[in-house]
Amino acid sequence: MRAHVMTLANSIIGVSILAMPFCYKECGIVLSTLLLVLSNFMSRASCHFLLKSAIKSRTRDFEFLAFHLFGKLGKVTVELSIIMFLMGTCIAFFVVMGDLGPQIIGDTFNIKNTSALRPSIMIGLAVFVVLPLGLLRNVNSLNTICTAAIIFYACLVFKIFIEAFDKLFSSVWFSEIYFWKPVGLFQCLPIFSMSLFCQTQLFDIFETITNESLDKLNAVIRSSMNMCTSVYISVGIFGYIAHYDSVLTGNILTSFSQCLSSDIIKIGFVMSIAVSFPLVIFPCRSSIYSLLATKDYVLVSGGRQHIAETPFKCITFFIVLFSLVTGLLMPNIEVVLGLIGSTIGVMINVMFPSMFLVRVANKSPKERFWARFIFFVGIFIMVMGTSANLYAIHQTFSNMKTVHREAESLIFKPLDIHNERINPKLKTSEEIRVEPPIPVEPIIKANDVEVRQEKSVKVDNGNTISKDAINKEDEELEKRPEIELLEKLRSHEKEEKKILAESKQILEELKGARQVQFEKNKKKLVNNVKDVNTNNINTNKQEIKKNHISLDEKKSKLVKEQVPLPLVLKEANRPNKTKIETKRDKRDLTSTVHSNNDENEENCSKDEKSENKDATSVKNVDNIKNISISN
Repeated sequence: MRAHVMTLANSIIGVSILAMPFCYKECGIVLSTLLLVLSNFMSRASCHFLLKSAIKSRTRDFEFLAFHLFGKLGKVTVELSIIMFLMGTCIAFFVVMGDLGPQIIGDTFNIKNTSALRPSIMIGLAVFVVLPLGLLRNVNSLNTICTAAIIFYACLVFKIFIEAFDKLFSSVWFSEIYFWKPVGLFQCLPIFSMSLFCQTQLFDIFETITNESLDKLNAVIRSSMNMCTSVYISVGIFGYIAHYDSVLTGNILTSFSQCLSSDIIKIGFVMSIAVSFPLVIFPCRSSIYSLLATKDYVLVSGGRQHIAETPFKCITFFIVLFSLVTGLLMPNIEVVLGLIGSTIGVMINVMFPSMFLVRVANKSPKERFWARFIFFVGIFIMVMGTSANLYAIHQTFSNMKTVHREAESLIFKPLDIHNERINPKLKTSEEIRVEPPIPVEPIIKANDVEVRQEKSVKVDNGNTISKDAINKEDEELEKRPEIELLEKLRSHEKEEKKILAESKQILEELKGARQVQFEKNKKKLVNNVKDVNTNNINTNKQEIKKNHISLDEKKSKLVKEQVPLPLVLKEANRPNKTKIETKRDKRDLTSTVHSNNDENEENCSKDEKSENKDATSVKNVDNIKNISISN
């Protein structure tokens, strides 16, 4: 039974193991582990439904079981679905080997990775590994190879653990990784659910087991499922911790460090895929034969149909050749294979076994309920996987469109620059190229003639370079379109630098002109202020002079008005005056003179105050001038 456990485990583990670290990074450690455990239960339940339906129907064949329960239409539907799903798996295996093989072999054995290396590796593996193993009739002959493949997967887990060892015992990764990230559930649920599918290989692996109960067969399935689930969880967790700070893709092998152990692991993975081919070829071959067989099925108790030698070999050659040619001609077929796996794969591995049990288990409503539940879960997974693949197709097409637009903008849309600054004559690399100056032979003295002759002999002995070879290399380089494109890009870059330098110079000139204009306007304002102030000072001085003249005139007028001189003289010269009269006249005269003097003093003080005010205003104007000039 251990051999059957190893064989079944090898049929379960496939290319999806490489995508586990990526899925753990997208969904988180806890959510990814939970999804793998749920996928384990779902796949085990589906295998239980299939085996129980076959035991109750007394059949040991997927196609025969469909014919027994759903008639000829069910048989044809199951056969076509199995053929499409398993042929897509074979093509995917060849594509993976063609993608990984050249890189691994080229790096390991220092072989140049040319266009002929990929098909040669694929053809060599198909002829010397896949075809001989595919021509075997008994699956038990593969037990040793399958055990070796499981040991290799254990070595892969150990290698990833070594990659994560340095980061595992540090506390930095604990705060950097995600434990629960539902954003990636939509993308990774189909990968988790289909990573444990093995329903198409069950009848071929259990063909040699006779008279075993359903519980023992379920125990074999449970051991294989648990082993594969633990391998997936270990690879996912350790791979995520080892490369959480870098970009993780769907292939963990590309993130390995460059060393001998990494190369051995990569070569071992390619060989493990190659030895897993027969486990896919066996059920595909039986489905093709049952589809092409002309005789009708007869319900016989137990046993499987026997394929004759000639059809056996022809069908095997067809499967290997068709998968190899498709993988060679269409290396970018991953999206189509993903659509086939998310639709037909879910139908074969989940939905059909549930339908079989619902049809067989008439007396057990509990099993019918769980079968219906798994059926609807399969529909949900199919919808999710198909939408994820369609989204991937949409993303690839959008990326291709953006790349084409960028390429067109680079090639067909040159920069908008003035035609005067471009020399239209310089278009190709031939015209831009400047040859080095011709070297002039130095003058050698008579003592150095022997040295010169020795040097010329050494050069003539084989160190000279052929001019034809140089010209041929130049022509080959000039023919390459990438060089012309690079020359165009360099010329555009130079023109952009020139335009930037000229624009900087123009901006500096504009700044200088603005500064000069600002200084001129400032000087004009200062001159205008000076003129206004001088005019105000002159007008103030003229007014002051006028006020002085008017004051003198007023004084004289007042004196004349208040004391008329002829009257005073007349009174003074009058004869026969008494002493009292003369005293009175003197007193009156002095009083009038004093009053006039007081009035004159008051007027003079007013004039002095006005003059002081004018002088302060002049000083303020001068201060304003000095401040404006200093600014």
